Amino acid sequence: MKSPVPTFIALLGLALAWAVPALPAVAAQTPHTLDRQEQAFVAKATADNSLQIELAKVARERSSSARVRALAKRVIDDHQALNRKFSEFSVAKKAHGQAHGIPSEDVTRDKLQLQRLKGDALDQAFAGMMVTEHQKIIPLYEQAAKEAHDPSLRGIARDGLPMLRDHLRQAQAITAK
Repeated sequence: MKSPVPTFIALLGLALAWAVPALPAVAAQTPHTLDRQEQAFVAKATADNSLQIELAKVARERSSSARVRALAKRVIDDHQALNRKFSEFSVAKKAHGQAHGIPSEDVTRDKLQLQRLKGDALDQAFAGMMVTEHQKIIPLYEQAAKEAHDPSLRGIARDGLPMLRDHLRQAQAITAK
């Protein structure tokens, strides 16, 4: 009588040969978990986007300067586009809850401050806020563009930098007036 051991070993070998090529596909489908630094960057970036959008909406509605309204429109459009990229990234990485910043109390305070102003005071305050916010957020984007483990996140940060730097230059030009 034939021993069942060689048959078992042969079947085990076939099963392993079939399963091993499938392992990389399973690993590729495993959701990426953002590390703390990546989570912090995305949360800060999305919160900052929301803050800038809200402030720009006030400036777009209340400013009498075509230059300020143009900057405000660009800030709204560009930061909404960035937030969409972060949302798409979050969905693709199945990182729900890890990558959404909550706008700070600063939104309400700064928005109220802008709403109280008119004319050049409003324009200068808005441009000054844009300078301050962009000076704070650009270094975070630069760091993420270099150090984020996830290549998609590095790409979002890298691609966002020219736009952020341009907003900063435009806001600085308004404050220099």
